[in-house]
Amino acid sequence: MKVFPECYPCIVRQAATAVKSAGVDPATQFQALNEVLRRLASSNHELSPSDIAGETNQVLREITGVDDFYLGEKRASHRLAMGYLDQLRSLVQKSPDPLLEALKVGAAGNIIDVVHVEEYHLWEEVTKTVKGDLLGGGLQAFREKLESASFILYLADNVGETVFDRVLIENLPLPVVYAVKSGPILNDATLEDAVAAGIDQVAEIIENGSRSPGTVLTQAADDFLKLFEKADLVISKGQANFETLDDQGEKVFFLLRVKCPLISREMKAPVGSLILKQG
Repeated sequence: MKVFPECYPCIVRQAATAVKSAGVDPATQFQALNEVLRRLASSNHELSPSDIAGETNQVLREITGVDDFYLGEKRASHRLAMGYLDQLRSLVQKSPDPLLEALKVGAAGNIIDVVHVEEYHLWEEVTKTVKGDLLGGGLQAFREKLESASFILYLADNVGETVFDRVLIENLPLPVVYAVKSGPILNDATLEDAVAAGIDQVAEIIENGSRSPGTVLTQAADDFLKLFEKADLVISKGQANFETLDDQGEKVFFLLRVKCPLISREMKAPVGSLILKQG
């Protein structure tokens, strides 16, 4: 998905939030944001929003010296989500269609986001959204892929959401390889975050070689690229993964909650919807 003009204010807002939360002095904040604006002014409009956000966040790290802007938010999200683990499992176990319910639970966890969502009550959002339909039209094709695939490559998104991913993985009938970022970017999950959520108990965890939002294949490690090519079934969590992988074909299934008007337009679904869409 190529960047739209409407993406620029969102990228700048995220950058301003990051440098403010880092506690650096105002002069450094101005320096960082000025450089972000310069990068945006000369950015390639053929790139995805996530590609550009990866570049601007690298700028922020270099100027401020801060490696992980959202460490506190990530720890809080993890603690909050872990407190609901048993209740999430119960939602799935009580459903007449556990796979469908697990997919909804997985998508509902995508509400945990430092960029698009500021205030919410996690459990209220989860219980409200899982009562609705799973839109996107990908459910039947996903069930069919499960019959023929040998394993699932699962592309992680955010910390806290990892707990919801764990519940979904526990209800998948195939071995899962769970791919995380190779370093902090926004509130995306790293290897440490995945292990903290217990993903290592239900899946093999690998790093993708990148520190950009989404999955930027041009930045990915060779081992990850080989696995991506080999996989017959890919679960792609979150909007950033959709932005970076929307041209990768029918083996990719995008699982997310719509949080952005542009994604709403691309998905043809209202903001707040839970989506499972085949590439």
